[in-house]
Amino acid sequence: MSEFVRVDVTGAVATVTLDRPGQRNALSVPMLHRLNDAFGDLAVEPDVRVVVIAGAGPDFCAGADFAELAQARSGGPEAALDFDRPFRDALAAIADHPVPVIARVQGRALGGGCQLVLACDLAVAEETATFGIPSARLGIVIPLDSVERLVLAAGPRRAAEMLYTGLQISGADALAWGLVTRTAGPDGLDRAVDALAGQIVAAAPLSVRASKRGIRSVVEHLSLGHAAPARAADFEMMAAEALASRDLAEGIAAFRERRAPEFRGE
Repeated sequence: MSEFVRVDVTGAVATVTLDRPGQRNALSVPMLHRLNDAFGDLAVEPDVRVVVIAGAGPDFCAGADFAELAQARSGGPEAALDFDRPFRDALAAIADHPVPVIARVQGRALGGGCQLVLACDLAVAEETATFGIPSARLGIVIPLDSVERLVLAAGPRRAAEMLYTGLQISGADALAWGLVTRTAGPDGLDRAVDALAGQIVAAAPLSVRASKRGIRSVVEHLSLGHAAPARAADFEMMAAEALASRDLAEGIAAFRERRAPEFRGE
């Protein structure tokens, strides 16, 4: 597929690996396009019953590529949306995939990485993994679909704490909060993922696919966007303005310089 995304199929299980370990698997636009293509190709593979998404190296995914994010920010709201669109497409390709998708999480799953986990049907994480969406510390607004998934998984109050403060939680806490479905020690992660994938492969494929479609239908019925389209449109504009803001430039600079950001709301 590419040097950034690898796809391996063993029997009925496909593994899509984010393969940019030197950058903690930070998501670049080309990487997001290839991730989208990978899930599109697997969607028409009749023998694949489960997809596992994993990260190479010590971390699952530390978020967006800051260099590309800063460049998109400098081009105004339209350029910012052009950067954001491939990310939304990749999340949708995962969430809408016809067979169950399992996130295999070790190390950091931050920002876009945490949103990838939320887009999956199931997630198995190391107990010591780290989850968080530090958007408010950077000046970013995450997609409404990701807000929805976080609220559905963790509840509105815990979602609020994560998004308002940039709170980071462990894999054990992520299990208690509903962000992941199983945890394992560092030596047991692969066994736990394999066991879960094996249980799905052993089940009736038509039943599993229909169950996924049914769950997705319920989620769409509960969707904030479907319930209030005007509010969703306002949210999208606010997100675009945030991506083009001076605060985002300050958030990125502060992160790189390891200092507290000074936001001005502009």
